[in-house]
Amino acid sequence: MTVENLRDVLREHADLLPPPNPSRGEQVRDRVRRIRARRRTAVGAVGAAVVAAAVALTVPLLPATPQPETTTTVSGGTLPVLPGEFTSADGTGYRLVARTAIEKTADAKATLKVPYTGKPLDVGGMCVGPDDNPPRIEVEGSRLRAPVSFMNCDRELRLQPLDVPEGATEVTVTFNTVTSGWGCTQEEPGGPCVTQVPAHGSWVLGVYEWTPPARPVVPEPLRSIPRQIDEWRLTETRSGLWPQDTTATFEVGGQAGRVALDELCSGELATRLQFSFRVNGESGGASSSCGVWTSGGFPMAMNELHLTEPTTVTVELTMVGQSTNRPIRWSVGLFERS
Repeated sequence: MTVENLRDVLREHADLLPPPNPSRGEQVRDRVRRIRARRRTAVGAVGAAVVAAAVALTVPLLPATPQPETTTTVSGGTLPVLPGEFTSADGTGYRLVARTAIEKTADAKATLKVPYTGKPLDVGGMCVGPDDNPPRIEVEGSRLRAPVSFMNCDRELRLQPLDVPEGATEVTVTFNTVTSGWGCTQEEPGGPCVTQVPAHGSWVLGVYEWTPPARPVVPEPLRSIPRQIDEWRLTETRSGLWPQDTTATFEVGGQAGRVALDELCSGELATRLQFSFRVNGESGGASSSCGVWTSGGFPMAMNELHLTEPTTVTVELTMVGQSTNRPIRWSVGLFERS
C-alpha cells in the first residue's frame, strides 16, 4: 500500500466523524480539552492565564511485527498488544523499545527507563475503558510547563511526543493517574453533594523510537481558511512551512473585542505545532494547538483578542517533541466581526 493509498483511506474514515469539529478528535473528551486549551485570550490591563495544550496523534498502522507475549485479559475485555514495529502515513518507521501496563482499579503509577540513542521518542498507548482519567506522561527533567497526557481511552494506538531533557542518555518516563480528589456534585438543588466515582480503564503503554525520513516529507496543501464564519470576516492570512517559518505578524486596529485569530495545519505531526501570541511585545497569555481540516465543517477554535488601540500581534510557533524531516504547513487567519 502506498502513502497516497493510506491518505485516501484516512480521508474516507475522516468523513465518518461527527460534526461540528471532526478534525479535533474522535471522541468528546478530545474535542473538549482542545477547546478549553484555545479559549479566548484577554489582552490589556488584566493579565491572562496560561493554558498548556496537549496534543495527540492517531497512527494508521501498516502491517506490524507481532509481539511475542500473549494478550492479557483484564476487567472490560482483552488488553490490546502494542505493535513492535509500524510505519506511519508519511513513511516514518517506529520501533517499540520499552513497554508497561496499568490495570486501573484505582490511581496508579508505572515507570519506564529508556536508553536514549539520539533518535526521537514518542509514547504509545492503547486502552480498554471507559476511563475518566487517562495517564499523564511525566518525564524526569522535562522542560514542558505541564505534562502531556492521553486524551481518549480506546483500542487505537495513540501517540504522544516525549520531551527528552537536554544532554540525556537515559529517559525516565512515568505514567501517572494519581489525583488529589474528584470533588462532588449535587444531583438536585439543596440535595446532598455526592462524591464522584471515576471510571478506570486498563492501559498498555510503551515508548517508541522513530527514524526520521531521509528527506523532508512535504505535507499536502492546506485548504483555504473560510472568508466568513458566522459574524467573523477574514481580513488577512499569513502562511509558512515549519521549521523554516516560525513567526507571523499582523498590524491590527483598536476596536475592542472585534479581532480573533485561528490556525490550520497539515502534515503528520500537525497537531503538535503550538501557537502563542505576543501583543505589542507582551505575552498574550495562551498557547493553542493547530487545527487539521480534511473534511466536514471548518474546525473553528478562535483566540479572541481584546484591543483598545492599534496593535502589533506576533504569532510564535513551537513544536512539542521532535519533527526532523517531517515539516508542517501552517496558516493563520485574522478575523474581524462583520
